[in-house]
Amino acid sequence: TVLLLIIGVSICGCMEDNKNQAKGLINLIPENYNGFVYVSFKNIENSEYASEYRSKILNSLGMRTNGGDNGEKTGIYLNKTKDIIITANNENYRQNVLIIIGGDYDFDKFKKYLKEEKNISPTENYKGFEIYPIDNRYDLVLTFYNDKIISGTKSSVYDCIDVIKGDKESISKNEKVMEIFDKLPSDACIMMVAAKKSWDGTIARGYGITLKNNDRVKAYVVEKYEDKESAQKSMRN
Repeated sequence: TVLLLIIGVSICGCMEDNKNQAKGLINLIPENYNGFVYVSFKNIENSEYASEYRSKILNSLGMRTNGGDNGEKTGIYLNKTKDIIITANNENYRQNVLIIIGGDYDFDKFKKYLKEEKNISPTENYKGFEIYPIDNRYDLVLTFYNDKIISGTKSSVYDCIDVIKGDKESISKNEKVMEIFDKLPSDACIMMVAAKKSWDGTIARGYGITLKNNDRVKAYVVEKYEDKESAQKSMRN
């Protein structure tokens, strides 16, 4: 049973292209990861604060360019970043983090920047993907796939490559995750989905935030419960 709690006014229109774009990243997440946070920069373009929002989010992920430029030196053009998905799982008491970033980037320029400015070159080749070490202290690496940067802990990046190669299933096979995702608004700039059992009887939960104007957002919550009784109890509370 799915309980849909909508805070704000009703959804206006349906933009399946945005959902399909999100699925392009979701399909790369391994099945044993229990959820994700997805950010669509396309859905904030109409805001006068779009550039500020994009910079803050990307800066928090360490994608700040030297001297405040927009990527002219690195080839990672912040204003051409399309979307980001972040996910993690715990394996053998160790957290594995995976970040996938899509954008119209110049990867040749970025690889040159890594080599000449950061002295970073690929040290491994995993199933045809060149692996660049970014931070050996935390075993962080990155690689490239089409118009995307795949980064995170090495085991997570390898898991993602396994999905691309068809050697592992994608989280898109997780019915609980995708049921929640399908019910979130297509025009959300941020979507978060987690399939994890909680004390309140939920077995999956999702959040969506849409930007309505420069001063107003709408928040959405979608919850899936173990059974009808748990959902009705939550409604009464």
